[in-house]
Amino acid sequence: MVTGAVAANSVLALRARTVLTLAGEGPARGKELFAPLKKTDNGVLVVRNGIVENALPWREYSPPPQALVRDIGDVCLAPGCVNAHTHLNLSHLVRRAVFHRGFVAWLESLLPLLAEPVSPESHRQTLLDACADMAGAGTAHAGDFCGRVNVNPGIKPVHEAGRACGLELTHFCEWLGYAPPLNDGVYPWPAHCRADADSPQYGERCAPCGHSLYSTLPQTLREIRRFCSSRGKIFSFHLAESPEEEQMLTSGDGPLRDLYARLLPGNWRPPGLRPLDYAAELGLLGPGTLAVHGVRLSVGDMARLAASGAALCLCPRSNKNLGLGLPPARELMESGVLLCLGTDGLTSNDDLDVRGEAVCLREILDLPPEALVRLLTVNAAAALGLGNVGRLTPGSAAKFCILPESLAF
Repeated sequence: MVTGAVAANSVLALRARTVLTLAGEGPARGKELFAPLKKTDNGVLVVRNGIVENALPWREYSPPPQALVRDIGDVCLAPGCVNAHTHLNLSHLVRRAVFHRGFVAWLESLLPLLAEPVSPESHRQTLLDACADMAGAGTAHAGDFCGRVNVNPGIKPVHEAGRACGLELTHFCEWLGYAPPLNDGVYPWPAHCRADADSPQYGERCAPCGHSLYSTLPQTLREIRRFCSSRGKIFSFHLAESPEEEQMLTSGDGPLRDLYARLLPGNWRPPGLRPLDYAAELGLLGPGTLAVHGVRLSVGDMARLAASGAALCLCPRSNKNLGLGLPPARELMESGVLLCLGTDGLTSNDDLDVRGEAVCLREILDLPPEALVRLLTVNAAAALGLGNVGRLTPGSAAKFCILPESLAF
């Protein structure tokens, strides 16, 4: 299989059964998701010096003498995917948390693991392995959510691993906890990311984010949202992932409330609102917001989220592994919400190949491949505030993937 980035200083012509470029495509919502995709049967993607030069029918192409022509066979070649939500810095905990026993059981198994010591060398190698696997599967860009772990704090180790593997990253620094942040000139960056926030290498692709409505101080969520909006950065947080989240926010009790009791201040009171309503009250929704999961959204919630202009990232295999069921993906598509896909991390998923999320929705919910390919590419790029990513157009980086057969054209 040929995936990923094409080496520079070469002319390469890739012939495939079908070539999808998504040229001219923007982020799609509602009925736009289901429109036919333009494709080139028996097509060729022409790459010069690592940059897309053209895509055209094979019969119309006359390769120059120096071109390396490769026939990659009976496959559908498409733009490199965008994984809009993952947790790379937890990759050393792969398959160690409890699956299929519910959200709180998973969290209870995960929290002690986060405190376990791990050597910087071992952590660095797991980051490299995870990034290499993603890039090798045709992921061009990922939104990585960096919480504090017991080794290698901050963004630098993840960024360097991605760069070594040809994987571009947008970094989100998670705030977790109810302790009031210090107004020390670097607020609202969480402590484990402060040293990296203004880095010339990746500062432009770095933003603070909330963990969730039940685990992050409301004041902090508001301030992060305002900070990101004022600087043109994407604001993100987990939303409506589990029934226990809804119970904690509405009635103030339940197993999730018990698990987080040590983090909550003594005067904590539940807002008495469902997650989407609470997020709206805090002013967290709107263009530039990327919510994640959305398993527990009602039809009215979906309409409200769509009207706000916020994006939503679905992580169906993670939700399924935690016993939460699948998000209402078809209803969300029809609602007009800007949707994309993410894998979550290796603590709740079997791998970080975001194509697997689309295959899951295709095989279980029978969603059309046209919509799913858009979620994997142009929609995810828009949700992360990226430019000409998720398309194979002249002048764009030649990052591509092979679509699984259930998504192919």
